[in-house]
Amino acid sequence: MPPAVAERLRALAAGALDWDFVFAAAAENSITPLLVLQLRATAADVLPPGVRERLRDAAHAHVARSLLGIAELIRISEAFRRDGIQAIPYKGPVLAAQAYGDMTLREFGDLDIVLSQRDMAQANELLVSLGYHARFPWILSPGAAASLVPGEYNYRDESGRLLVELHTEVTLRHFPVRLDLDDLAQRLVPVSLSRQEIRTFGPEDGILLLCVHGAKDFWERISWVADIAELVQAQPLDWEAVFQRAESLRLGRMLRLGLQLARGLLDAPLPVEIAARVSGDAVAASMASEIEHRLLGRKVAPLGAGEVLRFRRRMVEGTVAGWRYFLRLATIPAEEDWQMVRLPRPLAPLYVALRPLRLLWKYGRARGRLPQTPE
Repeated sequence: MPPAVAERLRALAAGALDWDFVFAAAAENSITPLLVLQLRATAADVLPPGVRERLRDAAHAHVARSLLGIAELIRISEAFRRDGIQAIPYKGPVLAAQAYGDMTLREFGDLDIVLSQRDMAQANELLVSLGYHARFPWILSPGAAASLVPGEYNYRDESGRLLVELHTEVTLRHFPVRLDLDDLAQRLVPVSLSRQEIRTFGPEDGILLLCVHGAKDFWERISWVADIAELVQAQPLDWEAVFQRAESLRLGRMLRLGLQLARGLLDAPLPVEIAARVSGDAVAASMASEIEHRLLGRKVAPLGAGEVLRFRRRMVEGTVAGWRYFLRLATIPAEEDWQMVRLPRPLAPLYVALRPLRLLWKYGRARGRLPQTPE
């Protein structure tokens, strides 16, 4: 941390802060481990006693959750390997090791694993044999419509403490061009988790996955920006390869937005020529400013239907391409559509018409209320 930032943090910590809000906002943005780390390093002696205790308790709870998740990821990865399934963990503990250099510095609420859609039936059987329960067990049944693919395949263990999400080239629908997982698998790199080697995406592919993930959920958490900022500092990136792959997948705008946020919000150091390419995208710069305002605002209304449409459309460059991307996402059925009404298999195509109506209702209602945050 630069000395000037450390001094400012120390001055703030010594002042009159609404600590309930600080802890709540840190939890909402999944950055509690970073809050603990930096406050202990720069301001431990000026913190109120109650705050020091809360930091200690938060740190202990997070480390316990992290160790549980790491152990389970190792167990699941080994089971996939024995069954001959190529399963690629990403985000979660592997990103903590790859980008932060410390498995306990990144919060994660689930274990994310990418595999081919062709292996899903076998993967489902494997997770069930390990004691997990599918959220939608009927999706992979013989009678289910092939068009009904979730945003991810969710599984919980018997205790309800662990959530595993399986992603495939079909569920990763926010990529404008479908991923070739066999190609990505040629560039996997090892990371060490508790002295166990786990292979994950190389940094050039990983940064694209992270930028798409952030765009998918409107960059609603500071932790997603921190992931980008940490990865570009921790890993030597082949920037030409990053931008070439981004353009081939039509992710140029998403990449530039993620990098603009990392640089603008968290001072991520980018090479001069890369910073110039990022700044040259006026649309990405404007969107980054809007997102920063939302992330740092005390009270910000949820996105409305019009704002969602505008955001999605601008994520892909070109008027026609942007509208095509938005319309595809607006008509592909997902879990909430099935939960609204269960249609028999012959009527499954009607979900394409029901989904836009549900989205209009959802975002129309959301626009009229503010998120519940402490005063």
